[in-house]
Amino acid sequence: MTRARLLRRLALALVLALVPATASAWEPQTTHAGLAEQAALVSRLHKRLVSLGFVGGLFEPLTIPPADAPALTTALKLLSPTHGSVPDGRGRQTALAWLTAGAALADIPASQGANHFFDPATGAGWIPPDRGLTDKVRDLLDRASVPDKGIAAPDWLTAKTNPFNLDQFLNQYAKAVSAATPGERSRYMAAALVAAGAMLHTLGDLGAPSRVRGDAAAHLEPLGGGPGDLGSRFERIAALTYGRLGVPPPSRTVSRNHLRDFFTSKDGGGLADVIARSYFSPNTLPEPARVSSEIRPRLVRPQPTLPARLNVMAANRDDGTTLRTASGVCLARYRVEHDVLTFAIDDDCILEQLSVILPDVAAYETGMLDFLLRGELTISVAGQITVTGSGGAGLGAGKVDVLVEDDRGVRTSIASIATSGAPPAPAGDAKAAGDARPAGEPIAQVATPATGTRVVAVFRGVDAAGEPIVAVGAMPLSH
Repeated sequence: MTRARLLRRLALALVLALVPATASAWEPQTTHAGLAEQAALVSRLHKRLVSLGFVGGLFEPLTIPPADAPALTTALKLLSPTHGSVPDGRGRQTALAWLTAGAALADIPASQGANHFFDPATGAGWIPPDRGLTDKVRDLLDRASVPDKGIAAPDWLTAKTNPFNLDQFLNQYAKAVSAATPGERSRYMAAALVAAGAMLHTLGDLGAPSRVRGDAAAHLEPLGGGPGDLGSRFERIAALTYGRLGVPPPSRTVSRNHLRDFFTSKDGGGLADVIARSYFSPNTLPEPARVSSEIRPRLVRPQPTLPARLNVMAANRDDGTTLRTASGVCLARYRVEHDVLTFAIDDDCILEQLSVILPDVAAYETGMLDFLLRGELTISVAGQITVTGSGGAGLGAGKVDVLVEDDRGVRTSIASIATSGAPPAPAGDAKAAGDARPAGEPIAQVATPATGTRVVAVFRGVDAAGEPIVAVGAMPLSH
């Protein structure tokens, strides 16, 4: 082992020993908040907020009065004010801070963290490790409060028991546009961002290999902060290395047509699919193997695969050698001792993986945030108000509300129109009702009001892919 590597390991071990908090996920107030923040900065969220009248965009102050949401206020008090996601005494903070607050709150209470696992090979969520595995595992299970079972992460997003589910986001988001007063709209938009942040957290957790490879035992490792400090060393190292502000930006923006596809998809492009086949976790490494003329260590999972020939000579060195991906990232260390080949993932290896995984997680989170905000409406005023779908998301069946805003910022509904999703059929055309209305097709036409400063519209229904959607738009009104 080189002196530099030894010093890095000793420093990291010392820091781990000084951090007492239980790590049940990517650490909520550091890694998760940082991931949500990076996603927001690249996504369409800032422009969307500005277009809807929240002129400061990501930095627009939004208020949820504590008396209006006592449970949320109580949960927020569990967060550290130093991390920038805790509102002031009035319940006021920026839009971006509300999003990161949601990312931090998704693990409160701690039992919610059991719903942030998903094994694409089996479809299962959190399943506790077998108590019969080892005395160490039995001891850890006795010391930890371990839930019996968790809801698989993709299902958790729509579960009725999830306080920050998709329906909650859509309800609050629609009200953030249609509510009468600026104060009400501020409150609803903040609540929508909290739900969105929690949903990003659920997706982002699947960037940890142990969460997508059925490796529950990796989340019961002693981390050095006392007998109750159990969690994932992989996730703790991410928090210590990057904090919140150091979380890297997304490597790209991942686009999908279905919400579940961000998690797992038939083409293997979901975050859980990619991470599960690309990385080992501590307890799904290749099994130890006796050194022979043909060494074929047994794989717990079909992927990642091993090269046809391992470098046994290098593996006999004290430090062993490294198994790497095609792009050069450490997958594991392997070494031979007493004629037995073993594999392990050390802290330096984890650091290499994190440098690749975190930008990819941010890319998926950015894409999902854009997906939640994908619904756009265009409003034109030429004799009458015409509302059309735009932004590439065709609209299916639903209802569109058209509102006019006065000079006090108060919005009043002037029309509520149900739509089948299909454009008006020409004579003799038996086009089926319920087909998606292409972007650019009018979905509502109403008379222009005599007074007002702005027209806004909200569509609530499904898109061309059958996914629930809220589409919104706004237009200044001049007379």
